[in-house]
Amino acid sequence: MERLNRETAAHLPTIDVSNKSMIDKELPIRAIQFGEGNFLRAYLNWMLERMNRKQLFNGRTVAIQPTPHGRVVPKLEKQDHLYTTILQGMEDGEEVQHVEVNSTIARSINPYDDWGSLLALAEQDSIEFIFSNTTEAGLAYMQEAFPENESPLSFPGKLAALMYRRFIHTKGDPQSGFTIIPCELVEENGKLLKAIVVRVAKEWSLPASFLKWVDDHNVFCDTLVDRIVPGYPGESAEEWQKKLGYEDVLMAVGEPFHLFVIESELPLEHKLPFQKAGLQVKWAEVKPYRDLKVGLLNAPHTLLFSVGFMVGLRTVKEVMADDVVSTYVRQVLYKDLLPRLSFDDTEKSQFADSVIERFQNPFVKHKLSALGQNAVQKLKSRVFPLISEDEKLPESIALSLASLLHYYKPHTIHEGHFMGVHNGEEYKVRDDQVVLEAFIDFWSKDQQGKEEVRSLLRDERLWGRNLALHTDMIFNYFDDINQHGAKTTTESLFEGTAAKTQN
Repeated sequence: MERLNRETAAHLPTIDVSNKSMIDKELPIRAIQFGEGNFLRAYLNWMLERMNRKQLFNGRTVAIQPTPHGRVVPKLEKQDHLYTTILQGMEDGEEVQHVEVNSTIARSINPYDDWGSLLALAEQDSIEFIFSNTTEAGLAYMQEAFPENESPLSFPGKLAALMYRRFIHTKGDPQSGFTIIPCELVEENGKLLKAIVVRVAKEWSLPASFLKWVDDHNVFCDTLVDRIVPGYPGESAEEWQKKLGYEDVLMAVGEPFHLFVIESELPLEHKLPFQKAGLQVKWAEVKPYRDLKVGLLNAPHTLLFSVGFMVGLRTVKEVMADDVVSTYVRQVLYKDLLPRLSFDDTEKSQFADSVIERFQNPFVKHKLSALGQNAVQKLKSRVFPLISEDEKLPESIALSLASLLHYYKPHTIHEGHFMGVHNGEEYKVRDDQVVLEAFIDFWSKDQQGKEEVRSLLRDERLWGRNLALHTDMIFNYFDDINQHGAKTTTESLFEGTAAKTQN
């Protein structure tokens, strides 16, 4: 089978004419992207492709390998920087699949082998934008020497050096600054990146005029990104290759849903007209949308995992196929969380509806055990901020907490870590060491009665607040699960209530 590249793409019958035309089109380099992984390729590059097809961006990018051990650049080069995006999921209640070859990356650079080529990009006047997705760890300060002939290890170090070369080349031209749009999942990512770049520049003793140019003539945007991107299709890769008629080791699978919120101190819609291409991009303050995403996507994930797992389900897809537990999810989402968020009612409801479709996605195997990693910490940051300390807990949240107490029951313990077991299946419990030790202590007692539960719930180190006020409700569910099992307990609460919780 032929490998995807420009030569093979020209005659492959599975690539449509418009796609081939876009591949062959001559476009300038308008952006640098630090990162070449699955997420950027199925998210940002997919958006740029959408704009290019409507002649709204008319540009390509250069992809920079962010770490010394990256493996994507050689694969991109072998495929002439072409790859396939496969979007699978639910839209308006129907299963959909969108497939296309993406050609937005013009070239790629490994800066650890070719530092000069990265710096040379600063001298290309056509480049206006810098995007990044270097993971949360990439937006971190690292003490490094000024790079003479080799690349700094850190992303902010590379960016500082690139910007300094731009400043020198243009003699500080006010029109030469970059628009920098990080896509890392870090709160106030733009502000953080700018602060680190400035710190690095000061430690390198770069001139005050450069620092002023960075501050006055470069735009660092805060962002929120949202799309599930499983990446390479793995088990179904061979099936996809037969369907496509070519080999592609960089196929990137994602869900159709996407949201990109960009907060900028200057108007940028005319430079990056995402919305004109029909993309779900909001030029707005990030925090309200972050609260919306955390409250209606992340918080339900955290609450449903323990209930679903203890009932005997193993993926979000299985949860949504189960009449009782899917009813539980809808109650959590529409009745117990959505009214607590201050947001436009229509947009809030539309987002909640999109969450249900995303949970129902038949192509994504989202394991509940993965959602359960660091669950106590997630409850503290995602769920409890939505509930005042003195109000009665909604039943759905009390049931989730009771299920969590059972999920965090150690079966085997080794060096402060433990494996749980349910229906004969072992799973690793991951959380802060203080949390793990508290549960090891709880389950080592002679009994787990109401007072023992109360003692665990009042531990503010775990929950960020004293939950003892809710002991009676949580213990009742905890005891019911002990005596009758999670499935019977959940059924007694939510069976037959689907009509009430559907929105």
